[in-house]
Amino acid sequence: MPLINNDWGHAMEMVYKKENTLYTILFTLSMIIWIVLIVGTLGIGLIYLLLGFVIYVFAQSGFIAYLKGTAVIIDRAQFPDLAERIERCSQKLNVPTPTAFLLNGNGLLNAFATRFLGTHYIALYSDVVDALEDHPDAIDFYIGHELGHIKRNHLSKSVWVFPMRWLPLLGAAYSRACEYTCDRHGLACCSKAEDAHFGLGALAAGGKRWKTLKQAEYAQQAHTHRGFWISFHELCADYPWLTKRMSALLQLAERREPKMPGRNPFAFLLALFVPRTGVPGAGGAVGMLMVVAIIGILAAVAIPAYADYTHRAHFSLAYQQSIPLQNAIADYGNTNKQWPDSLEQLGISGLKDISYEGKGIIKISAPGQGTMPGVAFYLVPQISNNTIAGWKCEVESANLAKSLPPQCRK
Repeated sequence: MPLINNDWGHAMEMVYKKENTLYTILFTLSMIIWIVLIVGTLGIGLIYLLLGFVIYVFAQSGFIAYLKGTAVIIDRAQFPDLAERIERCSQKLNVPTPTAFLLNGNGLLNAFATRFLGTHYIALYSDVVDALEDHPDAIDFYIGHELGHIKRNHLSKSVWVFPMRWLPLLGAAYSRACEYTCDRHGLACCSKAEDAHFGLGALAAGGKRWKTLKQAEYAQQAHTHRGFWISFHELCADYPWLTKRMSALLQLAERREPKMPGRNPFAFLLALFVPRTGVPGAGGAVGMLMVVAIIGILAAVAIPAYADYTHRAHFSLAYQQSIPLQNAIADYGNTNKQWPDSLEQLGISGLKDISYEGKGIIKISAPGQGTMPGVAFYLVPQISNNTIAGWKCEVESANLAKSLPPQCRK
């Protein structure tokens, strides 16, 4: 729904075109997961959800306590100029005025919004305020951007779609869409379009150089630099590239719906395998490390499991094939009261992976595969009343015991 900025007469859609669609997809998939979690665990999942909420409350309460105990509250008594800007932007966006703080950013140019037990908070970093001292109207862009998160309930929505936020492509795309939406809210709060450009320029060029930043040329970088790697890392990131955000703001100021340059199609294929990490500025690097770590963990579990499976299957088949040999040795020994010297003496030949070791002992082998070494176990005759009463399975290593056929595990 368009919002009219009366200060410079610009009507625009306040919600980035892809945000609602992406949220609907994530919400639908997340509801399926929530239902499966609760129903599939017979309600036990609710206990874990409650535990997660308690952990969240403690963690978030610590952060809010840090804000209240360290940052400076912005109100009519403390920094009234900033308080007035926040109130004016809140009224313009029809958002309840949040509790606001000024926080020492230690060189970081940014702002953020958060929520705790139904109360909304925003924080401006002192470096933003200091950097824009000569052009304070640009601060409205930062304020409006954070109010956009409150207006759109991004913080609450994140809880509902939490199970699916990690999804490759979709999770990060939704986060970027929210940022584009909030940039529009920041633009709507500005008295002039260039105020938003100056505010975003400070993020790009720093506290001093933003004054001489050529915004159009900076925005053009989004169209000239769009190779495989820059496409891949953006597809995995929660934030759009600043060059694209600047390009979008410039186009909106010209009363045009922004058109962004396309991405390398092969980047989508690789990004499809990289889960969202939520780490600011990490792009696909952390995601790829996660994938490598997951593959490593799966390999550490799967390779031994696969080896056990192949050995068990091989040994079971070989054991069945050795039964005629077991019977032949037992008959020969019980009749002749001595062990056969060879398979030929029993009239048996052509057995694969089965050999006769002498003294009635049968060896069943499983050849090595790739990096897995060959293994074997032995069938040792058990003598009772001077006759062969059965066979005992003996292994070269205790780790092999679980791979033996069922007859050996009885």
